[in-house]
Amino acid sequence: MENTQKFEIIILGVIFDPETRKILIGKAKGDPNWSFLEGNLKYNEELDVGLKKVTKEKTGYNVKNLGAIFAKNYLEKKDELEIYFLCEIADGKEKKGENVEELKWIKPSKVEEYFNKKLPTRLKEYIIHLG
Repeated sequence: MENTQKFEIIILGVIFDPETRKILIGKAKGDPNWSFLEGNLKYNEELDVGLKKVTKEKTGYNVKNLGAIFAKNYLEKKDELEIYFLCEIADGKEKKGENVEELKWIKPSKVEEYFNKKLPTRLKEYIIHLG
């Protein structure tokens, strides 16, 4: 079967700890910027499977996917679709993935300070209300 996917699909895990009310962010090796933990969805890969694989590889944690919280397409860039999922840790031990320089738990209200960029308004409001 021919690959007819027209978008690069980026899946992002917003990993939330309900006990501490903090979210996990990371910094990729060679990248000075913090971000949510993300990866590309492979062609013919189920969203939930891809999300759990990416978060396990980057953080060491197995996560529970609580559902999609935001999506945005970037036609002006390169036909990119980003889908954000709220996740909680199911089990595992924190361990930086091979391409991850650093992981950090932060208050949701501090996300834009770490990211050094503005988030889409609806996503920002959702994340802030987690705290």
